[in-house]
Amino acid sequence: MALGLMALVCLQAMPGVDGVRLLIRATARTSLLFFLLAYSAQAAVVTWPGAWSSWQRTHRRQWGWLFVASHAIHAAGIVALALMAPDLFNTLAPQGNRITGGLAYVFIWAMGLTSFDRSARWLGPVWWARLHTWGLHYTWLSFLVANGKRIVAQPLYALPTFLLLAALCWRLWANRQRARQVLRQNPGVPA
Repeated sequence: MALGLMALVCLQAMPGVDGVRLLIRATARTSLLFFLLAYSAQAAVVTWPGAWSSWQRTHRRQWGWLFVASHAIHAAGIVALALMAPDLFNTLAPQGNRITGGLAYVFIWAMGLTSFDRSARWLGPVWWARLHTWGLHYTWLSFLVANGKRIVAQPLYALPTFLLLAALCWRLWANRQRARQVLRQNPGVPA
């Protein structure tokens, strides 16, 4: 409901194309927040066990759904911009961006649809893990490119770029910590 209210506020604050562009920027930011909460949840539990990390990990599915909802509103904003100002849309979103962004949306919606118990069982644990691993990392890369390419024109985009790189490093560090734990518990097992 808060995402829907935010969308209405954006569109009311600046009617027309400017409001749609504000909505696109706002949902890009909320989507990144929810994505990072889901993306770093396991790393948080491994590296800093405690109440917050446990709560974050327990609610990882909800963070994912919030991300999907926020990005669905983002997609609606993009479609609205394309319909309202096709020339501006073509300038801001060249064909290559539409293809790579479209693939990100395929992953996002596939991950969202398979985040229900029944669909996850249908997909099976191996394919579920593959989809969510590839989907998360492709989405991470999409966010990194989208934010990183804007740093020169708008230095504030360095912050989300830094957060994305930090989240990846955190995940890699957590995976290494987990591998070390396995080795300590089972010294004869290759890592």
